[in-house]
Amino acid sequence: MRIAAFGDIHGNVFALQAVLADLRAHRPDGLVVTGDLVYKFPWGAEVVDLLRDLPGQVILGNSEVYLALWGTALWPAHWDMPLAQQVVAWERERLGSRRVAWLGSLPEHVAFSGGRLEDLVVVHGVPGNPFLPFLARPAEDRSPWVQTDQRASELLGGLDADVVVCGHTHTTLVRQVPRRVGDGSVRIINPGALSYGRGANAGAGRADYVLLDWSAPTGWQISLHTVRYDPEPLYRALLALRGDYPLAAFIANRARPPGVAPIPEEKPDFQRYRWGDTPPWWDARDDLASWRALRGEEMP
Repeated sequence: MRIAAFGDIHGNVFALQAVLADLRAHRPDGLVVTGDLVYKFPWGAEVVDLLRDLPGQVILGNSEVYLALWGTALWPAHWDMPLAQQVVAWERERLGSRRVAWLGSLPEHVAFSGGRLEDLVVVHGVPGNPFLPFLARPAEDRSPWVQTDQRASELLGGLDADVVVCGHTHTTLVRQVPRRVGDGSVRIINPGALSYGRGANAGAGRADYVLLDWSAPTGWQISLHTVRYDPEPLYRALLALRGDYPLAAFIANRARPPGVAPIPEEKPDFQRYRWGDTPPWWDARDDLASWRALRGEEMP
């Protein structure tokens, strides 16, 4: 069994097409998208339509939550930042109600069974929370992008898996974390992003994914892959949307080809929140009728 996993597409349909083309040579048995299909790059509708037509599974990221909560009583007041609201409103209008409803209904995780039941789990952030990240160990990255083994184990909770695949941070992560309950450790894998990378994953025209192979003698084997694609068409398409899409200049600067000078941009007011901005009601979400209604679920 071979599983391909990638995420943090954020509407970058150019990178998604490049990765799907690369995967045709590997012919995985399964495909999982780790969330954040939309929001930031302006082609969320195209990304959703591509992925809905593929055999595979897609999970809920924090970006999908932003779009689902917009205009509801669950939208936290401290998210009321002008540019962030413009981007969400623009995205929702272009996606349309059916795509937004589908995004809001996505599962929070998926699991696969190799040697035992659900020994591979895929999430967006951490189990039970798409807003929180798994990070590197201290000294493996600079503060505040680090996390002790104790904190990472706490975020795993009681999850009984051998491998956890995540996204959210746009940077590759491979680390072993002691189990919080029982003996042994859990491998945490973040392949990077399809939108734009951070740290060693930064660079225009780069998209990252992971292949996970199961074989009985060795368990889950992991191979990280990087796809290179021409950033010029993406950059030109973003420039053409200036004056329409609120983040066009900001994203164009992060996707510009080597040697191209930056253009004037408006700094996003939501950048300061980064990771971890969980709504205050999140832990009680399954008991909230309004949340379950957004998800298309009935109260028990």
